[in-house]
This record gives sequence, C-alpha cells and structure tokens, in this order.
Amino acid sequence: MMKLNKSKKAFTLIEAIISVAILSVISVGILNLMRDGMYMWNTGIAKMALTTEGKITMVMIKKAIQQCQGTTIRISRFNSNQPANSYISMILTEPLYIRTTIQRCRCGSQTDAITVGAAGSPVEIYQHNNYLRVVYPEVKPGTDMGDADEVEANTFYKTLTVSANVESIMFSFVDSKKGRAVNVAGRFSKWAWHDRKPIAVFLKETVVIKRMHSAGYFHN
Repeated sequence: MMKLNKSKKAFTLIEAIISVAILSVISVGILNLMRDGMYMWNTGIAKMALTTEGKITMVMIKKAIQQCQGTTIRISRFNSNQPANSYISMILTEPLYIRTTIQRCRCGSQTDAITVGAAGSPVEIYQHNNYLRVVYPEVKPGTDMGDADEVEANTFYKTLTVSANVESIMFSFVDSKKGRAVNVAGRFSKWAWHDRKPIAVFLKETVVIKRMHSAGYFHN
C-alpha cells in the first residue's frame, strides 16, 4: 500500500484566491504610481513649453508697443464674440522683429526672427478663440516703391499666429488721460493630461510707451 508524502504542501483554493487578490492590489498600486509619475512628467514638460510660449508672446507685444508711435495705439476688441480689450493696434516707427513658437507640434520651440511690418506700417494684435494673431502689411517683391499706386496694388496683409494656447489676453492704458503706459495681462493654458485640469500660466507686465508723438529715440 502506497503512503502519501505529507511533507509536500500545495496551495488551497482559498490561498490561491488570496494570492491573486494581493497581486491585483499591488499591480493597481504600481500602475497608479506609474500613471502619477507620467502625469507629473508631462505636466512639467508642458508647463515649461507653455511658459516659454507665454514669454515669447509678451516680448512680442512689448516690442510692438515700444516701437510704435504712442498716439496711434488703439485698444478694443476684434469682434463682438471676443472679450473686451483683447485687441490692440498701432503704427510702427521702425521694423519689428519678433520670434514665435512652432504651432504644429506645440512644443514651445522658437522660430527665427520674423519681420513684422516696417516703419509707418500698421500692426494689429488680437485674440481669436485661443489664438493670438498678428496682422501686418507686406509688399510683394519687385514692387516699385516709388509708385504709390503700384505699392497699394501689391500690398497684402499677412496673419501670423504667435500663440495657440491663449485663454485670455487683455490690454489697458495705465492712465486713460495720459496713456503713457499699457498694462498687458495674459493667461495661457493647455491640456497636459486627458482627465485632469489644464495647466495654466499667468503673465502680466506694464509697458512704457517710449515714442509718444514722434519716431525719435527714447532717452532715459
């Protein structure tokens, strides 16, 4: 008669169920930890890109205000669907060179300097939905600049998107009576994770108008 070897132990059904339950809890914890880590990583990268984009946008606006004739500045709205004071226009006193972000990948990388208008050219900056746009005139190459009619016929307007993540932008004169400076406040936001709130960056700056009545240079 064969004897059973009692020294060999095996898992019972209850033990197996408990083991699976413990492994499931551990697996869920590890997955949540990895998910939180990915969220923090993506949020950090997105916030850096968004901050870069916001700073590029504010520098562009600051340059435009400082390189225009102050008395030509107009603050309004692009249309009735846009927020009040989300539009500013001006006439430049010298060519404006700006940088923008590459919007195809929204990675916050910068483009080379772009010429936006020339001395005497009008420039419009405004929010349209979540885009901040710059509109400026450009003359076709080969145009006889001495012929006013030809210049007018060959002038077209270009639209440049500086930021695609503008939640709100607002322009206002610091002193409505004198209009010597402009307050610029912008809130930029983008999604970093599908089921979390979008990250946001708020930037504000007061820009002193350097050339109020003429194209002369500003001296401290």
